[in-house]
Amino acid sequence: MTKPLTVRDIAEKAGVSLGTVSRVMNNAANIDPALKEYTLTVIRENNYIPLRRPRRNTRRSAAEGGRIAVLFCDMPHQWNESYFSRSYAAGIEAVCTAYRVETEFFTLQDLCGDTFFRRLAKFDGVLIKHNFGPGDPRAERINALAEKIPVAGFGTNFPHCRYSQTFLDNHSAGALAARELIGRGHRVIAFINPNPESEMLRSRGEGFREMMEQSGLWRPELFISRKLATVAAPDPDPVPPLLGGTLERLLAFPEKVTAAIVANDWGCVGLYRACAERGISIPQELSILGFDNQISICASLNPPLSSINNPLADIGKTAAIELFSRIDARKRELALPVSRRILSGTLIERGSLSRLTRNSNNNNAITGEQTR
Repeated sequence: MTKPLTVRDIAEKAGVSLGTVSRVMNNAANIDPALKEYTLTVIRENNYIPLRRPRRNTRRSAAEGGRIAVLFCDMPHQWNESYFSRSYAAGIEAVCTAYRVETEFFTLQDLCGDTFFRRLAKFDGVLIKHNFGPGDPRAERINALAEKIPVAGFGTNFPHCRYSQTFLDNHSAGALAARELIGRGHRVIAFINPNPESEMLRSRGEGFREMMEQSGLWRPELFISRKLATVAAPDPDPVPPLLGGTLERLLAFPEKVTAAIVANDWGCVGLYRACAERGISIPQELSILGFDNQISICASLNPPLSSINNPLADIGKTAAIELFSRIDARKRELALPVSRRILSGTLIERGSLSRLTRNSNNNNAITGEQTR
């Protein structure tokens, strides 16, 4: 982890004196309001945590040496050790370890009990990931809790929440996937969402659709969003979606479909299997791109799967830093506005993508060259 910023660093970035930064952090009255707001903006944009090193005869700051609760709500116990929860937790724990903050993790199916909320109120702060919609009484209880102690959300975006959130821009991730394939010469591209009930996967699909429309390449028949059958099993499902029928639909399309984007890596496993059953070569006949960059999946497929990487650990880190800033600000009686920090994904390219080139002897013939 990079070395934490100091007060001097913030003063240099803001172009103000050390005394000004000190007065801002201590909520002093003898400071120009515009200068105060500008300095606070610099503090927030640089994720500065005003934690002081413990010195003899002085107390630690509110965050350092404290204790926070980390809530994964509506998470079945089978997902406790999933790639997603482990990645978020690793980022959170990295920051907590650096600042000697204790963490207590909870995976909850029910977040309504008064006893548990009274327990949460005893923590210095709370990090929470949930899927509560507007009007959900649990969401209102978390909003009420945020008025008593610092709360920060991570992993999901809910505009109705009254506390800061850090999350992945899934809409832009979907657009990025389409843009990367278009840049490699693909023009007839399918998008497959095996679970339209997921807001995250739907958002990726919307980003794909908008990018294809902007490029004049949108074909609604190739936007496949429906719950796809699997062998019955508890979550997380050990059997990938059965995509044989979906592949048949792509093969029957009047134009040759040269690439398919699947809304998550697990769905790509199903498409790989369907291609193997039909003798479809990847990527020579069909390029495949997924989301989440689950190494255990991507590296096990042949050829290895290209995927849009989600910076889950970075989301956990950023959310923890945001929470610590609020814990310390509360002690100093600073009022920090609610923030929404959005992190972007990146393409991790492996062997499942080809770059299309036109045959010099036939302008209508397109051949695929594997990219590595």
